[in-house]
Amino acid sequence: MKRSFLKTWAAAALAAGFMSWGHAQVDPAVAALKPKDFPTQPIEYTVVYPAGGGMDVTARLLAKHAEKASGEKILVNNRTGGAGMVGHAWLATQAKPDGYAVGVLANLVWGDAMLRAQGKWQLSDLEAIGYLNSDPLIWITQSDGPLKGKSLKEIIQLAKDKPSTIRVAIVPGSMWEYLVEQIESAYGAKFLRVPFQGGGPGVNAMLGGNVDIAQAFYAEFRGQLEAGKVTPVAVAAGERVPHIKDVPTFNETLGSSELVWNVIRFAVVPKGVPADRKAYLGAMVRAAMKDPELLAEYRKAGVFFDPKLMNSNRIAEDLNQYADRELAFYKKTGRVK
Repeated sequence: MKRSFLKTWAAAALAAGFMSWGHAQVDPAVAALKPKDFPTQPIEYTVVYPAGGGMDVTARLLAKHAEKASGEKILVNNRTGGAGMVGHAWLATQAKPDGYAVGVLANLVWGDAMLRAQGKWQLSDLEAIGYLNSDPLIWITQSDGPLKGKSLKEIIQLAKDKPSTIRVAIVPGSMWEYLVEQIESAYGAKFLRVPFQGGGPGVNAMLGGNVDIAQAFYAEFRGQLEAGKVTPVAVAAGERVPHIKDVPTFNETLGSSELVWNVIRFAVVPKGVPADRKAYLGAMVRAAMKDPELLAEYRKAGVFFDPKLMNSNRIAEDLNQYADRELAFYKKTGRVK
């Protein structure tokens, strides 16, 4: 009698969307899409940059709330190397299309596919399943370092007067490098570019006195900012961002309109994942992105939400439009013929 009651209760709870992993309530819309044979093991969210950076923070927060929405177990794994290229290539060419590998990526993958993959893989080898957030690149200096109190214009003037003496952290072949390139080309400055695999390592190097300028996202230096150790100089956004509203944009400081470099974060699966599994994984992401707790956590990290992508019913197609814009930059600068 007791066993029969438990079976009946479990079936009713699943139908109502109350079966859970831990204490989290499963979203009924997600439960309705759950395939009969999937998953039977933890799902892996792959991050292609080191632990502690903006992408890593984004993925771990997403995993937490996707678990809450679905009742599944999700692991986050950092597959690093080649400034993201190792992880991107693994997802596109080696990860099994069985639904257990999900990439939590940024638009930096576009540059890898268009410039560095050498035809071994392309963007169409990855299928977007959900948008997460957007985040502007920010220049910061040590509050008590050699550039203490200097504005963006003053820093650029120093880079003109004393070429290759101001050290700036970059991630090669990405927006970190492209922003520096644009400034050098437009204003006659010359920086010494020091390569790193992500924004977080660049911040640590700057705090250790190994570079003078770090380029990072807000989550990667928020703690140091609150401790008074770093000073934001300029934001590569179309307009000022609310969480550091006193920091000017590159464009307003330099009278430009082209110095905009935002990271766009989204989730993907390898091409060929069965449709029912892809739909389920996408539903998990969408449900997590409706959770006020997750949105609040992301806002604390200094991100913003692109209305077009946030409300998209064709996320892959809409992201491709942004990728086309980046391709236009590569063509303009001669990177792609």
